Amino acid sequence: MMITRLFNVFAVLLIGSFIFVANSQAQEIYKEPSDEIKNILEAPGLPDIRVSPGSDWMIKLYSPNMLDISEISRPRYHLAGYRINPDNNGPSLSRSPLNNGITFEHLETGEIVDVNLSDDASIDHVSNAPGGEYLSFSLVTEESYLLYKLGIGEKEPRLITEQRLNAVSGNPCSWLNSDEMLCTFVPSDRGPEPVDSNESIGPLVQESTDRPTPVRTFQDLLESSYEKDLFEHYFTSQLKVVNVHNGETSNIGEPAIFDQVSPSPERDYLFVSKTVRPFSFLVPDHWRQNDWFAREMEVWDMDGEKVAAIANLSLSEEVAVYNNRTGPRDIHWKRGSNSDLVWVELDVDSDHYTESIYRSAYPYDEKEKIFSLEDNYWSLLWTDNGKAVITEVDRYPYRAASWQRTWVLDSEADEAPFLMWDRSVEDQFEDPGSPLGGGNSVRNAGDWIYLRGDGRSPDGARPFIDKINITNGETERIWQSRESYYEYPITMLSEEKIVTRKESAEMPPNYMLLDVNTDEERALTNIEDPAPQLRDIERRVLVYEREDGVQLAGTAYLPPGYDWKERLPVVLWAYPREFVSAEAAGQIPADDNRFTQFNGYSHMFFLLNGYAVFDGASIAILGGETANDHYVDQLVMSAEAAVNAIVEEGFADPDRIGVGGHSYGGFMTGNLLAHTDLFSAGISRSAAYNRSLTPFGFQNELRTLWEAPEVYMEMSPFMNAHQIEAPLLMIHGQQDPNPGTFPIQSERMFHALKGMGKEARLVMLPFEDHGYGAKQSTYHTLVEMIEWFDQHVKNK
Repeated sequence: MMITRLFNVFAVLLIGSFIFVANSQAQEIYKEPSDEIKNILEAPGLPDIRVSPGSDWMIKLYSPNMLDISEISRPRYHLAGYRINPDNNGPSLSRSPLNNGITFEHLETGEIVDVNLSDDASIDHVSNAPGGEYLSFSLVTEESYLLYKLGIGEKEPRLITEQRLNAVSGNPCSWLNSDEMLCTFVPSDRGPEPVDSNESIGPLVQESTDRPTPVRTFQDLLESSYEKDLFEHYFTSQLKVVNVHNGETSNIGEPAIFDQVSPSPERDYLFVSKTVRPFSFLVPDHWRQNDWFAREMEVWDMDGEKVAAIANLSLSEEVAVYNNRTGPRDIHWKRGSNSDLVWVELDVDSDHYTESIYRSAYPYDEKEKIFSLEDNYWSLLWTDNGKAVITEVDRYPYRAASWQRTWVLDSEADEAPFLMWDRSVEDQFEDPGSPLGGGNSVRNAGDWIYLRGDGRSPDGARPFIDKINITNGETERIWQSRESYYEYPITMLSEEKIVTRKESAEMPPNYMLLDVNTDEERALTNIEDPAPQLRDIERRVLVYEREDGVQLAGTAYLPPGYDWKERLPVVLWAYPREFVSAEAAGQIPADDNRFTQFNGYSHMFFLLNGYAVFDGASIAILGGETANDHYVDQLVMSAEAAVNAIVEEGFADPDRIGVGGHSYGGFMTGNLLAHTDLFSAGISRSAAYNRSLTPFGFQNELRTLWEAPEVYMEMSPFMNAHQIEAPLLMIHGQQDPNPGTFPIQSERMFHALKGMGKEARLVMLPFEDHGYGAKQSTYHTLVEMIEWFDQHVKNK
């Protein structure tokens, strides 16, 4: 009976929200914040840097701080989970600007070489050649991606070929050797894009059978036969070998939609995974660790002739987001061998869900099981002598995992695998770090691999580099940050020299070349403080307990010049996190000597307007897989404890506290306004509100609406909108592709609040994603946030 009543209430609310039409929409011009804020946002930032082990040169890649609205409003097709620019056969820009400058710096002499690029240059996919003599990059124009070569330490890049690269699904090129690259190009005989003729108009028909097909609320799906043709047109490529010195190219095989192409270690073979029809209206081609579209997996020789078929995977619409379909996945070449392929695969003949790792050698007509997992596969890395470092976790998605095991396997020996780690993922104080390396490779010296970690402890964070013997677990510390700084290791050139990003509470981040043995360092960048007027900000970590005894914390920031004579309006900004144990939730590191930075549309800008900010307030939801059964209770307890802590500290005015968050933090904001009277107003960005619109799971919740209806209803701010009394500002990108936060979530929540006469404001940002990339959107978001809290918090 309870379920029936819940669904009846839900039906009434849902129908009401859909038939209500807002009649007060208005198109506004973009607002701009103060010159002070604009100067901070437009100040030069740190470049991206690349240093290869053994190289004498560092590569600095520069990019603008923000995109212009004209860049994210360019033509855009939404096809099978991808967003592409049909004019240049590349991805559409939405958040991060492309690089527009390259500088070389010699690590020993300090010599600087600025590469000659046009003022309006855009470059992508910068990649070092084996041996380090050259790098390649794509020059991005409005019409094409073009392949260029640049000698290390040289000023003049050179066009390799005028043929157009196909970059719609990622980096179109990889190095085969120091002279040749393997690239995907737009086929030379590709005609004009398909036409959506009137003859193709007709009903779109889908059917359901007795096979369950649970899907997340994906966006950017194919919606017609015409869009299926568009997908095939733009994603079909011709694979070619390119000589980087003379620009000559040679075709490999026939054009196809290439999902993966990787050469064997000795470059004798290619592993090729092709996407083939049928395509789907229900699921994207790929999302996170999942593939759904059909694949043909083969081994080719370097002329494009098929050597062997590895697998043919059918369209798998019935596979849930955090499950895996049958057949091979994460296929790659075993490092340290010439031609062994390795992959992970579900054990279909098992009585329960298990996975195993398999190997197949030429001629690839048999497979050998080399390792059986106890839980869920997460990663497989290889040392250069062929040893595998295998990690499994207890639960997908990885952010929901509470436990992991890491094994070391020598598949050529008879000895048992070595269990290197068997640990709680939540235990940040005992985190051993992550292996250094790239792709499926881990950096090693014999049986030692290198680890990089953040070094969190009750005393703060001191990043480190360790090495660990993968045969017996012995560890040795190579280097650790000094206590008075936060120094993060970017690249380890050798055990004696590393590149760090060094900062402190008073000193902005810059890159340093550090001699580990002597502690001597040389600055590689000289970025100045973009906001010296803010160095008087006081920062303190507050540790407190909530009602059930769970220890929590947050960082209080007090505006420049605050004299503690009167209480301040406060912005409390947070993002809920789930834990299995109260002990893990209560691990509170001290202040970590980080430099307080102001970027994008950050809530930290409230400090310039007379507010205190309580940032990263712990919103701990305990319970593991069933944490959401008590979500609201624990959310409220956490928020009450945070408010009590800042009021007791003496700076917060209890009658002038605003709450805000982005994405799941915005969802939190809606719930806190519905279930408490702690806050004067709220700001919710890119959030979800109605969990009946995400019925097959959300965030870390894997149960469906029909398995846990009370949870879905109680957790939905939309279902409790009648209880919201504080004013709510909602900001959302009009083209948010995130499965849980599609834009209709904010639109329907606003309709519900307006229909009941609640005070609310909805701002929909044209062309924007889950995060906002355009300068105009960034500026406007900041103004909206400051004006909203000025009206409803500061000056209430």
